[in-house]
Amino acid sequence: MLKLAAIGVWVILVTAGATFASVYLGQPAGEPNSTEDQGVEQLTSELTSVPVIRGGDVVGYVILQLSFAADRALLAQKKLDPMPYIKDSAFRVIFTSSDVDFRRLKPEDLDKLTGAIAGEANKRLGMELVRHVLLQQLNYVKKEDIRTNWINGNGNSN
Repeated sequence: MLKLAAIGVWVILVTAGATFASVYLGQPAGEPNSTEDQGVEQLTSELTSVPVIRGGDVVGYVILQLSFAADRALLAQKKLDPMPYIKDSAFRVIFTSSDVDFRRLKPEDLDKLTGAIAGEANKRLGMELVRHVLLQQLNYVKKEDIRTNWINGNGNSN
């Protein structure tokens, strides 16, 4: 009889120990590990135009569409839409870029712009949410070209 009681106590202790270990030492199956990289989510902006000002005058417009690789874990953690912050950062970087000549872009200018946009967006969001900025479209239109098309009737909707 004593053996049967000892075996019963032993089974209870083993079961309690296994339950304790699975609850406190293991992570629940439904919850992802917060340090684990969950990948990125692709966010695409709308087509946006940014005026280029040199010497106090508008000399043209940069028309662009951007795509952003955002950290999926931080995106789920942040409870607001990051797109307005990202678009504002892109506008600010392009608007204030006096060292980039949009009429004669060089490959290093593109890397400089995308890096600056990602850095500004992360600074405004307060976290490293944006991993990469990708250019979907980038065009420069001189001010004279816009006015010529408008005056000739190509831009008139009548």
